Amino acid sequence: MIKGYSDLSNLEKHEVYKFVNRNGDSEKSLDEIEDLFNNKVNGYGEGSLFCFIDNKVVGKVSIVLEVCKELGAVYIYSHEILDDFENKELVVIDLTNTAIEISKKHNPTSIYLCAGNKEHLRILENLGYKEEYMSLSMTLDDKSLREKTLDLIKLSNENKEIYLNIINDSFSDMPHGIYHYITDIEKYINKSDENNHFFMVVKDNNIIGFMNIEIEKDRGLFDIGLCKEYRGKGYGKSLLETAIDFLNKKSVENIELIVIKKNQRAYNMYKNRGFKDKSILGYWMEVK
Repeated sequence: MIKGYSDLSNLEKHEVYKFVNRNGDSEKSLDEIEDLFNNKVNGYGEGSLFCFIDNKVVGKVSIVLEVCKELGAVYIYSHEILDDFENKELVVIDLTNTAIEISKKHNPTSIYLCAGNKEHLRILENLGYKEEYMSLSMTLDDKSLREKTLDLIKLSNENKEIYLNIINDSFSDMPHGIYHYITDIEKYINKSDENNHFFMVVKDNNIIGFMNIEIEKDRGLFDIGLCKEYRGKGYGKSLLETAIDFLNKKSVENIELIVIKKNQRAYNMYKNRGFKDKSILGYWMEVK
């Protein structure tokens, strides 16, 4: 039986709690699980699907429904199945088919499906889906500065509307584009601390893009983007160097990023700068 989080009873939510915390790693509370599966991104629980067998959760999948209205796309990802469950193929198939049915109700122009590992990829390929591209984690060895850096303006309550326009202009047409609302930006402001930084990027007194930084212990991750009118002018390299320089000044040991390989311009820029493929995060295919 497949059920969305928004339709679960309290007893079933407790089974979700046990499923999420089954490996004993950094245990999540019931409130944290509520935030994880009952949020705007997945349609307030509609897109958080769980497979129950004998009243026990044996698998899950997530659907990003939030951006469908603005960008026309829906993303199905994060298949998880109990390691010791024998018929994983059946669970993956049931979760995937249900997720596609729910996605189609939102009238998307495109539906993208992700397999998180080779086993799930094989199952989806047996259903007739074909891998088209990957999402990757990349890491940098040579952190020495190569380009002049750009100026930064920190996100604040006073400039949050400008930041909203900048990040939407930079991200909305990207592969796996993201659309932000003012409530998302306000969450960024509240999240800002010594490990989480949100900036607009400036060149010659013009705001040309954004840069977000997250630091986890000795690991620094960043997300960058240029507004459409400033692309193809060489600013991407300077923006990339600005992120590297910022993290160098924070003395992080590892500098990493996540890229959709379908975005060849960004991927090639990272490769030319010395970033190396670290791990495959997902195998993506489009539901025709």
